[in-house]
Amino acid sequence: MSRVILLRHGRTSWHAEGRYAGKTDIPLDEVGREQSRKVAQRLGGESVELLYSSPLSRCFELAELIGREKGLKPVVDERLGEVDLGLWDGLDYRAIVERDAEILMRWTTDPTSVTVPGGESLTDVQKRSLEWLKDAAAHSGDKTIVASTHGGLIRTIIAAVLGLPLSNVFRLTIDLASISIINYLGEFSNIEVINDTSHLKC
Repeated sequence: MSRVILLRHGRTSWHAEGRYAGKTDIPLDEVGREQSRKVAQRLGGESVELLYSSPLSRCFELAELIGREKGLKPVVDERLGEVDLGLWDGLDYRAIVERDAEILMRWTTDPTSVTVPGGESLTDVQKRSLEWLKDAAAHSGDKTIVASTHGGLIRTIIAAVLGLPLSNVFRLTIDLASISIINYLGEFSNIEVINDTSHLKC
């Protein structure tokens, strides 16, 4: 069994402004950096053997913090990147409503029914996220894996483990700088923790 710890990155200026952040490489702001320090501190007692990161700096900065503590170099994997939000990347809710109100309504009620203009389907996101999970577990044996990644991607993995239809993926809350943990056993995988943010209250 592999223990897979999924970390969502901390806050960026776009999150603070209510803007959608997809593939654009927006760095952590000072709040996000402090959140990252608290995540790394929370993992202090974990025996981590493998460390992965999304290629985006808001994730890699967190992974580097953990790597320095654990003596590990983060492995960047493109499959851990955030959902490509296409023409919505960098826009806030109001701007998206003005531009694509009907598409946004369909996206929020059933994100499998539509693809964001110029973006990536959620089905494709789940496919690559589960490919990464299977490959990482195959290389780990019974070791603990940490991945610094994004909310959208974490939701697709957890939905698959729970057997939750992908159309209902937004019923899962995955907060900034949260920790979720999966005990990976293939089709018999189970969820140990979802969206733990207790470390941010310290």
